[in-house]
Amino acid sequence: MHIHLWPYKAIYIGISPDNDVHAHHAVQICIGLDKDISVQDYKAQSIHTGQCIVIFEDVPHKVLAQDNQIVVIYLEPEDRQNQQFLKALRQARNDGINTLPLTSKELGSISQHLFTDVDIDKVWKTVNKAVGLVYSPALSSRPENKRVRAVIDIIASQRGCAIDMAFLSSKVFLSPSRLTHLFKQEVGIPISRFIVWWRVRAAIEQLSKSATLTEAAHASGFSDLPHMSKTFKQLFGFAPSSLFKPHTIKIHSN
Repeated sequence: MHIHLWPYKAIYIGISPDNDVHAHHAVQICIGLDKDISVQDYKAQSIHTGQCIVIFEDVPHKVLAQDNQIVVIYLEPEDRQNQQFLKALRQARNDGINTLPLTSKELGSISQHLFTDVDIDKVWKTVNKAVGLVYSPALSSRPENKRVRAVIDIIASQRGCAIDMAFLSSKVFLSPSRLTHLFKQEVGIPISRFIVWWRVRAAIEQLSKSATLTEAAHASGFSDLPHMSKTFKQLFGFAPSSLFKPHTIKIHSN
């Protein structure tokens, strides 16, 4: 099992863990390496089966692939470089959960770029090709509110730690209530949930440095380990104690 974490991106490679229904603010692409996988959509009350499945952000779901070898790619929609791919993906597929075509050659290419020397750019190119999109590293032209963008960047730079609404509001010269409304309107989730998402990322980074689960919880702004475990399970469907070991996590700067 290996976990690779970039700013606004992540990849999990390994056995699919047993998981409960969960939802997170990242687009998730699941790939079965040895056989098809299934994902249960708790919003549409349906099950999707295939070798490659995309789950758009904030959709309650459960991955049905226990003991399967899988690759899971997480793309955060607030990243400027992710936005162009995700915009094209939304145009090609409906929101929610969708199966994606993936040939044996494309699957082999993804495996090569993941298991030899992780090359995130080549993985994206292969996924783009599989979905029928044109790969381009150009930044998205998606309009965005500059104050919300500033808040996103602050939260990301501090990994959600030592941040409250008064601090964020003062940085963008908005009242807390106005910032709360504007952020939800632009991003699609409450600002408190976005902060928690980054605290979970911070905890994973702490675990990569051989911190204990309790140390990681406190260092990333959670009140205690049970609080972090509960939050983690809401986002990913399982507790961090069942998965993370320091030697399996690699942090990438870009």
